[in-house]
Amino acid sequence: MTEATARPVAGEARIEVCLSPETLGALESHPGIDMFRPAAKQHQALIGIARDAQSCVSVGVDDERMVAYAAFHPPSDVESWGEDRTGRLIELGAVEVAPPYRGQHLAERLLAATFEDGRYETTVVFATMYVWHYDLKRTGLNDFAYKRLLERLYRSAGFEAFNTADAEVRSSSANQLMARIGAHADPTVVEEFHRLRTRPRFFG
Repeated sequence: MTEATARPVAGEARIEVCLSPETLGALESHPGIDMFRPAAKQHQALIGIARDAQSCVSVGVDDERMVAYAAFHPPSDVESWGEDRTGRLIELGAVEVAPPYRGQHLAERLLAATFEDGRYETTVVFATMYVWHYDLKRTGLNDFAYKRLLERLYRSAGFEAFNTADAEVRSSSANQLMARIGAHADPTVVEEFHRLRTRPRFFG
């Protein structure tokens, strides 16, 4: 192959922040983006998220193919976090990197790029880490090693761990609530985050 037609090797992905639904829809999706649902369905879910003005889907792109993503959105109405009275809390719903591209710091780059322009500095972004979402099989890690991996990832973007009364998070010591309180976060949003995290909630 000539230089003009050669496909970039894994690791040369570029980061694109907060893509429009149209731009996301024009990308192919790597088949390895399948941790939460089949790749094609995950792609459609991300397009749906991108339609919300408060949401942000940042992606790693290699030769017009999505190989990684980080999805930020308001909490779902069906979740307890959806009871946010300010309407301004943001959930980091998922970060996923296709297996051939792992080890290239794409997850860290996605988070850093998304927060870079200050878009979420006036609010609280939280992430709920659940052991049943961990990719233990493909990474070969146990649940606590995977938890530590995620903690390092989120701390690199300014998140910190918080205790919570949420029964779902507390159901396993390998679960964790983490959040990033923006440098200029509205006090009412911060208060609402603490109210929700400390209010006992049950599931099942």
